[in-house]
Amino acid sequence: MAESDQTDNSPSVQIANQFIDMANTHIQNGSDVQDIASGLRHATANFSAYAFFRDDQVPKDPNTAVEEFIRFLEHYLDLHKPKKAPGDGLFQVIEQAKKDL
Repeated sequence: MAESDQTDNSPSVQIANQFIDMANTHIQNGSDVQDIASGLRHATANFSAYAFFRDDQVPKDPNTAVEEFIRFLEHYLDLHKPKKAPGDGLFQVIEQAKKDL
C-alpha cells in the first residue's frame, strides 16, 4: 500500500504514513487486510472521540471529523481503484451481445 501524499510533509501526513507502514508490516506478516482496516477504523474513531473533547473549538460538531473521513475515503477509493485495460469495455459488450443472441 502506498503512503499518503508524498508532497505534504505536515505532521498529520507523517503520522498517517507511520500507520500505513505499520499496516504494511502486518500485511507482510500475513494479517488480513480487512482486519487491519477494521482495527485502524476502530482506533481512528476512538482517538477522534478523545481529541473531540480536548479541542477548544466551539461549537463542537462531530460531523466535521466524519466529513473529513469521507473526503479522505473518497479520494483514496479513486486513487486505489483498479485501472481497466483499454479493451475491457469492448470485451464486456461483446460478451453481453453473445449472451443476448
